[in-house]
Amino acid sequence: MFERKRRWPRFLASLLGCIVIVGCGAVAINGLALAVANTIASDLALGGKPIKSSQLTAAKTGAPETIMIIGDDHIGKTTTYQTGGYETVNGAHLLHADTFMLVRLDPAEGQVSIMSIPRDLMVSFDYHGARYTQKFNATYALGKVGLTLAVAKKTLPGITVNHVIDFNFASFLGLVDAIGCVYIDVDRYYYNPPGDSYQPIDIEPGYQRLCGEKALDYVRYRHTDSDFVRVARQQDFIRQAVAQLGVWKLLTKYNQLAKAFGRAVATDIRGTQDVQQLLELAARSISQPIRQVPFQVDNSFFVENGEDYVTSTPALIRASVDDFLYEDQKTKLPTPAPHVGHHHAPSSATLADEDLYPLASGIEDQALEIATDVPFPLYLPSVETIDALYSGDGDFHAFTVRDEQNHPHRGYRIDWSVNEVGGYYGIEGMNWTDPPLFANPNETETIDGRSYMFVDDGSHIHDIGWRQGNELYWVSNTLLENLTNSQMLAIANSAEPVGAAPAH
Repeated sequence: MFERKRRWPRFLASLLGCIVIVGCGAVAINGLALAVANTIASDLALGGKPIKSSQLTAAKTGAPETIMIIGDDHIGKTTTYQTGGYETVNGAHLLHADTFMLVRLDPAEGQVSIMSIPRDLMVSFDYHGARYTQKFNATYALGKVGLTLAVAKKTLPGITVNHVIDFNFASFLGLVDAIGCVYIDVDRYYYNPPGDSYQPIDIEPGYQRLCGEKALDYVRYRHTDSDFVRVARQQDFIRQAVAQLGVWKLLTKYNQLAKAFGRAVATDIRGTQDVQQLLELAARSISQPIRQVPFQVDNSFFVENGEDYVTSTPALIRASVDDFLYEDQKTKLPTPAPHVGHHHAPSSATLADEDLYPLASGIEDQALEIATDVPFPLYLPSVETIDALYSGDGDFHAFTVRDEQNHPHRGYRIDWSVNEVGGYYGIEGMNWTDPPLFANPNETETIDGRSYMFVDDGSHIHDIGWRQGNELYWVSNTLLENLTNSQMLAIANSAEPVGAAPAH
């Protein structure tokens, strides 16, 4: 009844991972570790000034290492993109940093873990004789990398940072251009009109190719969601970008990628020995899906003196740090109840157990409206979460996407919103059966004749896909993975063609 097979894991990491993984591929395939390390070190030397900080701790060879990656708002010479968040702190007009990501390479656990520090996290610190209570991103604005590292270590007891990379808009745009744009499964409609107080954006939902400034708009968007959703969107973008390339494509594009990255970053990683040590560590660490570790908070909407903050507690921070440093989670696929027919409507008892409910009335009629724009059967689940909402704008969307050979394919996406801060899950289908999204699934399982492909992050299922004839269908979780693994499987397992008689 069930056939389960563990696949070689998908490579995903931070922007550094794009370079590290290239090196790992070269180490594993060609044994050219030293040559690769020399080349990367040379490219990094072309970038910004070397970062030197007493807050960094050199790691012993082979020991776990933690890298802090900072994404700032500086405009590099390679772009004229006019954006950048400014803030006045104690009378100083300062630039923001958007991203504070900790990446841990741990060969003993055989994994890479990623945890982002919320940029709006309320922190208190001393700097140049003054006492501040500010958002975490103010540390970068006031004291650049040195102060950011010091406050991070004080705020997160037990964290030791071994390396730091500071990248800007130019490095991101250059990296996307070097990749040749990135295929992304966009979860919903993103729109801010030109002339609005927010950065303009107009990206429709569905699987598509994002390039340059449009990709940057997507990963930086935060108007109608939260810092946590933006962090998840950034990590998801990186996951899909690296999955798109794969080891061989990374090797063939290595020169463009390394130079695009190396010219636009500042880092303490400068010499061949540092680079080689990281490459060897990564080669031993990336043997499982990379874990996205949530930063636990007690209030995401704390307001003080008119400012919005994220707050946490010592106990929650300790739990976050322990998860980041010590946990080794693996995705456990739920076991579905035996049934006949591979598009199965769960029983009332099963629905109650999974906190799922029959699909709301009228949804199938709306799906039929876009079915006329899709030249293949449109699949729709028969169940949904209890708090699913529909905005009526962009929830039902047909699209065209071109593959890597520029051949057009038709597709559709239907969205469900589970909250007001960026929680959108959906079902999607298209007549392109081998997109990068499912090029290397983490696991496959055959359930009553339907062969599912699972994409996960080491503990949570993000996508469940299946091929039906000449089409590919899949259910996608929210960016924050609000749906449980059991809910994801139940929704996928209930999907059947619109207008078809229910299975018995």
